[in-house]
Amino acid sequence: MTNPVTTRPPAGAHGVQSPGTGPVSRLLLTGGLSLVVVIIAGVQLGAVDLTWSQVWAGLTGDSSQHVQRVVFELRLPRTLTGALIGIHFALSGWLLQLLSRNPLAEAGILGISAGASLVAVIAFIIGDWLVSSENPYSNTSFALQYLPLFAMAGGLVTALAVYFLGMRHGHLSPVKMTLTGAVVAGMLHALTTGVLAFWGHAHTELVAQWLAGSLYGAEWQHLHALLPWTLIGMIGVVLLMRPLSVMQLDDQHSRTLGLGLNRWRAFALLIATLLAASAVGVVGPVGFIGLLIPHISRRLAGANLPVQLVLCVLLGAVLAVLADLLGRTVFTPYEVPVGVVSAVLGVPFFLYLLSRQT
Repeated sequence: MTNPVTTRPPAGAHGVQSPGTGPVSRLLLTGGLSLVVVIIAGVQLGAVDLTWSQVWAGLTGDSSQHVQRVVFELRLPRTLTGALIGIHFALSGWLLQLLSRNPLAEAGILGISAGASLVAVIAFIIGDWLVSSENPYSNTSFALQYLPLFAMAGGLVTALAVYFLGMRHGHLSPVKMTLTGAVVAGMLHALTTGVLAFWGHAHTELVAQWLAGSLYGAEWQHLHALLPWTLIGMIGVVLLMRPLSVMQLDDQHSRTLGLGLNRWRAFALLIATLLAASAVGVVGPVGFIGLLIPHISRRLAGANLPVQLVLCVLLGAVLAVLADLLGRTVFTPYEVPVGVVSAVLGVPFFLYLLSRQT
């Protein structure tokens, strides 16, 4: 029996030929340079624009205390946290789309983000009761310690429910899974709103801001809370690479090649949920990054899964940082949450993909 770890599907398994070595190098170089550019712009631009010399001085500690605080304590951790959440949501969407063979699959659309949000809000309320404070922002450090864990639990339960409800005659139905996820997401959003209304607490404003998917106030502690889950998720994705290449074939052929489909699908669902829900637990739900980026990566990389993976990492980070940058500069001094900007960009694209599926 052939070992699934060394078996790869044909080059046209996705209906698109993989680019050659030269185009791949140019794609990755362009993606890497784009990420560097948006990170520099994220640190340099804001309510008060800084020159590059001021940014460099702020990073090296040779500037005034005000500039150093703006650069190193406010903009840099916010920008890097934005890059990480972009990676999380992009990779989660990529895994879900490969797992379900559905280009419409994404943590927000399938209800995973809504499930993570509901449980995280409940955990936040319980934590507020246990650690009461007149200042709602004083509990942020305490919340960051446990919110990702509770969010992942809620996201995983939701993901399993949507996955099994999306089965039809023993096989996964992409359309049924998408519709089921939309219904579950709507129900969970309503429950979250009801919980907040029932709570009726002054801290509701803080939670509502978090539910909009905002990077406002992101600090180094947010980055530190998210980074371990980034590393775990990346390791999980790397372990999934070869099984995923076989899973692109039909189920019968995959089993013939010796792949334990149910085991690897469960593992892929776990990693996708971990990535999306941990990001939700730190900065709130940010939709449509996981829809846009995997589709763009497939278009650029063809059937080459490793290149798709790297492009998802680079472009996911670019889109999240760019969306946050637009949200805090276009309407200065007001800020639009990154989740709102990504939705504005993603909804038309989702409708386009949906029209192609019907």
